[in-house]
Amino acid sequence: MSQLDKELRERIDEPASDEAEREARLAPVDATAQMRIKVPAQRSRKLRTLLERVNADNGLKAWWHVANVNAVKRLGINDHSWVHIQIVANIGLRLLRILAKRGVEPAMVEDYDMKQ
Repeated sequence: MSQLDKELRERIDEPASDEAEREARLAPVDATAQMRIKVPAQRSRKLRTLLERVNADNGLKAWWHVANVNAVKRLGINDHSWVHIQIVANIGLRLLRILAKRGVEPAMVEDYDMKQ
């Protein structure tokens, strides 16, 4: 087993944090009220519009809450709530911007003629 696999296994096996446990116990209406995805979107009107829609969508936020409840309470693993989604979104956006700066066109643009 590689070192990465060992580290990943240790993180998966960690008990859920107190914060994740607290959020998983919240009623959906309380959990979704505090959810706000934030990523640097100053340079992109499309991204700002997407964030506004995501942050206003209580149904989507309820799914995030359910995913967190399933992860924390039922599977005993750590945070899979909106915080996790925000972290992944920020990393993805950073990678996209690094690649775009170096002239790499995203597959969605190249293969499906979607605009950035």
